[in-house]
Amino acid sequence: MKILIKNASYVVRDVNRIEKNVDILINGNKISKVGEFSHTWLNKDDIKIINASGKAVIPGLINTHTHLYQHLLKGHQDNLSLVKWCEKVTFPLIELILKEQSGGEAEIFSYYWSLLASIEMLRNGVTTFINLGLTLNSVFKAWEDIGIRGVGAITYADMWIPDKLKLKKRQFKEKTLRFINRWHLTPSPNPHIYIMLGPSAPFLCSENLLLWIREQATQKKMKIHTHLSETQYEVELMKKEKGYRPVEYLENIGFLKSDVTAVHCVHLNEKELGIIKKYKVIPVHCPKSNMKLASGIAPVNKMITMGIDVALGTDGSASNDNQDIFEEMRIASFLQKVASNSAAAISAKDVFKMATECGALACGINAGTIDEGRLADIALINLNQPHLLPLGDLINMIVYCVRGSDVETVLVNGQIIIRNGKLTTLSEEEIIKEAKKIIGNKLNNTGIIINN
Repeated sequence: MKILIKNASYVVRDVNRIEKNVDILINGNKISKVGEFSHTWLNKDDIKIINASGKAVIPGLINTHTHLYQHLLKGHQDNLSLVKWCEKVTFPLIELILKEQSGGEAEIFSYYWSLLASIEMLRNGVTTFINLGLTLNSVFKAWEDIGIRGVGAITYADMWIPDKLKLKKRQFKEKTLRFINRWHLTPSPNPHIYIMLGPSAPFLCSENLLLWIREQATQKKMKIHTHLSETQYEVELMKKEKGYRPVEYLENIGFLKSDVTAVHCVHLNEKELGIIKKYKVIPVHCPKSNMKLASGIAPVNKMITMGIDVALGTDGSASNDNQDIFEEMRIASFLQKVASNSAAAISAKDVFKMATECGALACGINAGTIDEGRLADIALINLNQPHLLPLGDLINMIVYCVRGSDVETVLVNGQIIIRNGKLTTLSEEEIIKEAKKIIGNKLNNTGIIINN
């Protein structure tokens, strides 16, 4: 089936190329043609037409870091820094899920939290995301069923966390091979599900584990996704235990390469910024999470000035409370401006690129711009909204004014997943009904209190 996005008022091919009144032809899972062309073949049965008049067509947004299981912890706490937050908020839920997994009851539970979080992202124009944490088959099955492009970073940690949450090295190896064999590059032949290796953070992983992950990533040609220098606590702990700051330590053990995406990167000094640039590591900025947990402000404007590609993520909903990349773009811009005391510190173009092109680089996918041969991951924004009139500079409007509710249509892998604001692949009403029953009953019968 071919899809024709017809008469688009604006097509944002990338931050420097915006075209008016053009068409986009999609063939299979790729963009086939962009421009003004003849419609003499429009009556053919194998072409579906989307009228994009009054719409802005943009590359699908990319959420380069989240923890989907934290969808269950929205609105849970707003007065804890990272360490206490882990102890009081995330660890209890992880313990519950691991118990459910050992009893064979976690799969249906995780299927529905994965669906709920995926719907939220799709409604906010997100076509691709990286999920770190709690790898279960049903999490991936939800992505397969709903049609979103998901990257699952298998989580590793063998230090600092409570013993009951740790896996042994043999279990790490078995889990890695199992999920790579089952889910990496599926479904064939046009995959939208991928696997990465996800050491949780340098201070959470032994050197042996980090070196094993490095070896596996190199052998299997897979990417690595890790938290890095999120808090001052982490930096001081690494200096005390390893004699190096986190980035210096990873360089010293030979861990850093261009296949690494490093989440947060809040507490980096000039030397560490130079190391990040040297190895072409892609930092992932999560401004709202860093603000809510009082972790600090990442030096994103310095990174961009140095020519470092920076991607954008929401982090999990327990430290953000939503998965809205439009809001994340807006906050990312404002935060850098106030932190540097300069309104020119970062531009809307910089931030939009973080959420599209740089996100695609971080994920290792052929997306992020609207060009022939790219993956057909696209979002259509309805510009006929009171808060979008009069229309100023389009990129500025997208970053500062557009809301997730303005997203009307979303295509992933050449498939229409959201059409006129409604999910097309599954029944959203049934998902919500079942999720309320399954998730609500499970959490209400545990010591985890969702509503204080």
